[in-house]
Amino acid sequence: MTDNELKVDIESIINEAQTDYYDGDIVVMESLKNIPTDNPCKLELLIVIYCARGRVECCINDSYHRLEKGNIMICLPNSLVTDINTSDDIDLKILGLSSKALFRSLDLSKNFWNIVLYASHHPVISLNSEKQILMNRFYSLLQFKLESMDGLFHREIMRSLFQFAFYELAELIASCTDNTVYNGVIRQGDLLFRRFMELLAENGGMERSVSAYAEKLCITPKYLSSLSKKVSGRTALSWIHQFTIDAIIKRLRYSNMTIKEISDTMNFPNISFFGKFVKSQTGMSPSEYRRNMYSFDRRPIR
Repeated sequence: MTDNELKVDIESIINEAQTDYYDGDIVVMESLKNIPTDNPCKLELLIVIYCARGRVECCINDSYHRLEKGNIMICLPNSLVTDINTSDDIDLKILGLSSKALFRSLDLSKNFWNIVLYASHHPVISLNSEKQILMNRFYSLLQFKLESMDGLFHREIMRSLFQFAFYELAELIASCTDNTVYNGVIRQGDLLFRRFMELLAENGGMERSVSAYAEKLCITPKYLSSLSKKVSGRTALSWIHQFTIDAIIKRLRYSNMTIKEISDTMNFPNISFFGKFVKSQTGMSPSEYRRNMYSFDRRPIR
């Protein structure tokens, strides 16, 4: 990130803008007001903007885009957004999801990465009348839930609503990818990175060597790391660790396996090495994480 780029993540949005809801991973808002736009904005979250009225014009990764009524704009993590202008009659519905929550919640499969690749080239999607009705009804339901924010399972309900919205969006994009022509040839770097993501998903966090993935892709580890950084903003090793810790967390949360059994299943050489890895990624030992996981789900909504 250069000196004049503004980092935009969940925390910075909460600090700068008026939000309707946020819980650390998710933010809901209806305006870009108070979000600094004088400098280029480097996104560290997924932002989905539905335009109910008016228009937004901006550059995403140096490409000009115009969002109008009935359109959705998808800004992926690591996008550089500049030159933002809105009409006076603008009416937006904005959902933001942290990068970690995005990759933790959605299916990291081949189809998912096809969708991500499409969205990176086509951030603005026009909704048909049926999808516009669905989007408006979703926001009506969301607004209703925001007006009654108490309840034992309110946080879980909100997260389920957002997951529904993002899967609907993924379904919409998937229907667009079937007949897509990418103005010629897709960049080789995009194809290699997509294949890297597919290998990670297939492996399920079992293989943690950059060299092993580079060998399968017939490239050098150094090139894989620089390619990953260029395409996604994260190193290859960071992505490997992300897939590994996500697989471990699922086992800690949803299985009755012992810590040693999880360590063995994930192909760690010993339980000590496994514990150090989990602590480096979560700040807690595996047993501490398992003990405290229910308190994570019950954190108060601010």
